[in-house]
Amino acid sequence: MRKVLLALGLILAGCVNVSDVGSRSYVAVDSPISRCMNMGSALEAVYEGQWGYTVRRSDLVRLKRAGFDTIRLPVRWSAHSAHEAPYTIDPAMLARVDEIVGWANEIGLNIIVNVHHFSGLNSDPDRNEPRLEGLWDQLSHHYVGAPDNLIFETINEPHRKMTVARTDAINARLLERIRQDHPDRWVILGTADWGQLNALIKSNPVAAERVMLTYHDYIPFDFTHQGAHWTDRKETGLRWGSRSDRATMKRRLDAAQAVQSESGMPVFVGEFGVFQKVPVRQRARWTKALRKGIEARGMSWCYWDFAGELKAYDVEAEAWIPQLKSALLD
Repeated sequence: MRKVLLALGLILAGCVNVSDVGSRSYVAVDSPISRCMNMGSALEAVYEGQWGYTVRRSDLVRLKRAGFDTIRLPVRWSAHSAHEAPYTIDPAMLARVDEIVGWANEIGLNIIVNVHHFSGLNSDPDRNEPRLEGLWDQLSHHYVGAPDNLIFETINEPHRKMTVARTDAINARLLERIRQDHPDRWVILGTADWGQLNALIKSNPVAAERVMLTYHDYIPFDFTHQGAHWTDRKETGLRWGSRSDRATMKRRLDAAQAVQSESGMPVFVGEFGVFQKVPVRQRARWTKALRKGIEARGMSWCYWDFAGELKAYDVEAEAWIPQLKSALLD
């Protein structure tokens, strides 16, 4: 956390790498995204349904009617592609993603398709960066001619050996490759250090039209992930909402807004949410405060997630969790 706050101090002082984009030769364009929902726990698993959720067309209709304009589809392509060149993607997986992309187009939603949970990239980037590039070669070629509502996101939450500099470099190569097939498609550049704001602040992204920067916000992590079985945050009963809590949130949001202003590229808060075992009033309080802060600064957001373990919708009851729906939309 000390590193995050140090980075925030640097950006507020105007001394950050992201400002090194220099004089822009392009016209900044507003983001096509406003309100977005992550369709987590589906295709991010090794196989869809493994984690208890399968994406349904009716869910996309429900999101559109509620007022969302975008969905983000996390996909574990690495579990459905060859390990050796040319890293061929399983046609069945590609067809399933095509189906959901088609639904989104029919319903009038933007859809972000990313590369999610590519753990090998983080532990051995020398071996797996060519594989990531091979995946995007295929995806870029496959979606030539797709409607503009399809948005690409290069990589989700690179970390460990995928340093800020290394992430910047692979993003630049991927963007160059994608632009050969998609000169005007929106592309989101993944952020290092698990997608944290401090990594975005330290980054030196490619300055280009129709490119978004992103970070994920689960701060304070001890609060948002208390009791989550995949973390070591076993303590529960933590609350959020003090004056100090809100001041920290404001500083972080101001820093993200500064990145957007200085880079000329939209900043997209691609994930934020609170684990379902936290009392719903506390979940809603944090969610609403962050969502409103993002919107007030002219940035866009994507809640994590629809029906997974930080859910806003209860699939068993076939009903929105009212406090979360209100926190996101009212």
